[in-house]
Parts: sequence; C-alpha cells; structure tokens
Amino acid sequence: MKFTRVITETDSKKRLDIFLAEQLIETTRSAIAKHLKAGAGTVNGKVASVHRFLKIGDAVVYDDVGAHAMRPPRIITHGVRNNAKTGRDKPAPTRGIPFLKIIAETADWLVIDKPAGILVHPDTHHHTGTLIDALVAHDPAISRLGENPERPGIVHRLDKDVSGLMVIPKTQTAFDHLKQQFAEHSVDKVYLALVHGEMSKDEGDIKFRIARSKTKARMAARPEHEEGGRAAWTHYRVLTRYHNATEVELQILSGRTHQIRAHLFALGNPIVGDSLYTLRNPDRKIKGTRLMLQAISLAFTDPATGERKSFSIPPDPTFVQIKKDFKVKI
Repeated sequence: MKFTRVITETDSKKRLDIFLAEQLIETTRSAIAKHLKAGAGTVNGKVASVHRFLKIGDAVVYDDVGAHAMRPPRIITHGVRNNAKTGRDKPAPTRGIPFLKIIAETADWLVIDKPAGILVHPDTHHHTGTLIDALVAHDPAISRLGENPERPGIVHRLDKDVSGLMVIPKTQTAFDHLKQQFAEHSVDKVYLALVHGEMSKDEGDIKFRIARSKTKARMAARPEHEEGGRAAWTHYRVLTRYHNATEVELQILSGRTHQIRAHLFALGNPIVGDSLYTLRNPDRKIKGTRLMLQAISLAFTDPATGERKSFSIPPDPTFVQIKKDFKVKI
C-alpha cells in the first residue's frame, strides 16, 4: 500500500504515526509504527521516525510494501519452516494451529468456515495460532501469494471474534482476480447478527462514515455528510423481533474495519457479546458467550471458469442456544 500526502494546516503538528492511522483506517497504528521502524515512511524524501511531528508543506510518503521487502520473508514449505537466522529447515510447529473447516475447494480457491476467536493473520501481540498458520499447513503454496508476506493469500478478513465464510485463493491468478472482485464490491457477503434493543425499522441502510476514534481503541461512525473517515454502507433487514433484542440480516456494500459493529453501535443497537462496542447499561438478561455476528453467505465469481459460486451455512449453535429463553415480540 502506497500513500502520499502534502500536509496542510489541518494535520500540522500531528505525530506521523497518528496522522497515518487516521488516514489508513484499515491498518492499525501498531502495524503502521512497525512499518515506519522498518523504513516505510519518508518526510520530504528522508526516512522518518514514528514520532516525527509534521509541519505544513511536509511531503509524506508511506509504503508498507517497501518495508516488507526489507525484512526476510517467512518461508514455509510442507512440514518444515525455514529458520531465517541459520538457514536450516526445522519441523514446522503444529501446536496452536487452528482447525480448518473447509466448505468447498478447487485447484484455485477454497471456502472455509472461520471459527470465532481466531485471528486471520498475525498482529503485534499474536504471532502464531492464526488462520494463516492453518491455511499454510493445508497448502504451503499459499505462503507465497500476494504482496504482504505477513498476510499471504488474504483478500478479505473477518474480525477475530466473528465466525463464518471466507474465500481463500490458492494461486496468484486467483488472488489477483478475487482481490479485484472485492475492490469492485462484486462479492456478496451476508451476515447474521443478534443486537441489543428493538430496531425501529424493518429494513434500512446505514451510511455513516467510518473513522478511527480519537478517544478509544475502536472505530467511530460519523454522519454521512461529514468529510472525515471513509464512506461505508450497510444494508440491514430484521428477521425476528424479541423483547429487548433483534435478529437481523446484514449485507455490507463496502469493506471497512469493524463496519457492521460500528454502524449498529451508532444506531443504538450494538451486537450482543461485543465487548468493544457496548452500551453503558445493556440488558443484563441478554448475554452472549461470544460476539453474535456470523458471515452466513458468500458469493463470488470463479476466477477460472467465470461461474458465479454461492455458499451458505446455518447459524452457529450459539445463536440457537441464546434465543431459547427469548420472547418473540408479535
């Protein structure tokens, strides 16, 4: 990802990593800081530190691909992991590799059902036990796909605590094709959620812009007419109304970090079990053992055949269990 900007009065006096985190809302500030330390950012043509304070007229360039190129890639083959320090192969660790539930697979891609509680790719705090570990163990060729060696084969993500369908390319051609489909919003994704409160409308669109919160470690939804953040669009349809809770089906027409969670929170109907986007005084009778959000449907165009492929899965048993004591509102 390459980003360039000339600093105006609005962003002057901001620290470089904070400024970039506000602009690149799909990248965490910790990841940006890590890339800056590897030489990913320059100001006025010179490599800049994380703590560089910006001035009006500064020319900022951020290129995390360049930063990745400066570090030795993680080379993984079937059954062995290359040790970058010694150059010797050693047995690949199997402990901590998540179970991979495959829904469908071809020579070009596979569709999986990601469990809740599993990170898609490593972050600054978790280096193993991610979905990528399971994918590479299943097919080592995935480790060579894409531009980012820390996120090989990943063309879209689900939050750690969100479960459901994902498509994973197995070839570079499929990777490029699927990545383009996501960029053009031609992939259909449908989610199931259980939210606090009773939604006022049976169906509607949420178009709040998404930006990084200035006060908390989460995203913030802002009115559509404001300039800050990025445009985001979520369509929802009520499935079942309960006393103090609503089951909804959602379709995202843009892919922003925490989009569904931030949008529903902004409406006053945060997702049950969400510890980040939560009300001060939620209904204590409605508790989720997990984040009650699941990707239940996925449709895309097969890169090899041009056919439209559609997949769906039933609600997670947690949804069934938590609703047993709910009273349906007639």
